[in-house]
Amino acid sequence: MSDPTTTPSLGARWRAVTGPLLVARVFGQAAEFGGWVVLARRLGATSFGRVAVAFLVCRYAGLLADWGASLRGVIDVAADRGGGSIRALVRRRTSVTVALVAAYVAGAVVSGNARLAPMAVVIACLGLSRDWLSLGQERGLRSAIPLAVQGASILAAALVLPVTHHPALPVAIGYGAAALLSIALNRLPDGPRGRVVGLDAWMLLAIMGTQVMSTLDTILLAALRSSHEAGIYAAIYRLPNGWVALLIIVMYGLLPVVTRSLRDDPASIGDLRRSLLRWSLPASLVLLALAPVAYVLVPHVFGSSYADGRVAVVLLIVATAIQTAAVPLHSLYLARGTDRGYAGFITVAAVANVVANLALIPRFGMEGAAVATIVANGLLAAALWRAVARFVRHPTPTGGAEAGRYARSLVYRDLEAGTR
Repeated sequence: MSDPTTTPSLGARWRAVTGPLLVARVFGQAAEFGGWVVLARRLGATSFGRVAVAFLVCRYAGLLADWGASLRGVIDVAADRGGGSIRALVRRRTSVTVALVAAYVAGAVVSGNARLAPMAVVIACLGLSRDWLSLGQERGLRSAIPLAVQGASILAAALVLPVTHHPALPVAIGYGAAALLSIALNRLPDGPRGRVVGLDAWMLLAIMGTQVMSTLDTILLAALRSSHEAGIYAAIYRLPNGWVALLIIVMYGLLPVVTRSLRDDPASIGDLRRSLLRWSLPASLVLLALAPVAYVLVPHVFGSSYADGRVAVVLLIVATAIQTAAVPLHSLYLARGTDRGYAGFITVAAVANVVANLALIPRFGMEGAAVATIVANGLLAAALWRAVARFVRHPTPTGGAEAGRYARSLVYRDLEAGTR
């Protein structure tokens, strides 16, 4: 157990990770957004539409290639689970990445879209990057530097390259630079190979389920109602999405800190829950108070043709407030629970979201889609609350898969300590 007189507080450690992470990622995302704006203006709507679709295809393929490392890898590193698990995860990601890159390039060439083949670099970047190694070591700035370089490179390339003939090149350059820098900054750890912990697809399933919860409603609106409503909904969703992006950064910053704290002192989970909820609950209330502001802003920000989305944006902010309150529960469960359990919670919430959308969208349109989002986020928050409450009552696992995982983490910690 760590010495409280020498170990920085949880808040200090979290701020040290999340502060630089937030600054670098916000810069990178803003620069990348600027690059996409430049591409849209230089290419025109039709060509830009093809580039955007190709990017989305590669983005989803890249999530598959990542194999859940953006969460799973952070936990393994923070818990000192040994070089065996980390190297096995890298090997699995590399093999899946190669297969998906080859499939995409072949598909682009066969379909007559060879100019979009360089977009495959997006798949390679997401599948090969190692930012999760830095984040697991609580190095927030190092983990975010590649994303900052990625955004700046895309913006610069979009401004100077002949994008009319090479429309995918700026994105490929940006993501390629980020991948190379990420690998250079994050050498794989030495240490005992040992038994591999948790090398499965459960975390991948959880990430894909999260994507379904956040994007499928727009697609269903287009299919079940109209492209007009889908366009309004996609636009107004950008208001809560900015907040959600910050939540993701906060959760990623919390994950290594919470994981290492519970590794050293499992009984501290109750105190951690209380401390973290002290900021997440007020933050959710602040967001709810801003809902009327969003209602007024919609037609002024997006134009009068988007006024029909005002009620839906308020409902989406309610759903986002639920997400905000539950952010610490995600980190606490991931640090202590199982990949299978977390994926199960996400999958149930995603299925509920789809079912609710299918039932509500045909009759209520955008408002129905937003209510479905509230339902899914409420179910997920309730499930995580119950699971974390169980951990608070039983801070040290006593049986089953959870106990085995906990015991193996202690073994790996001791083995790692012996090699240093």
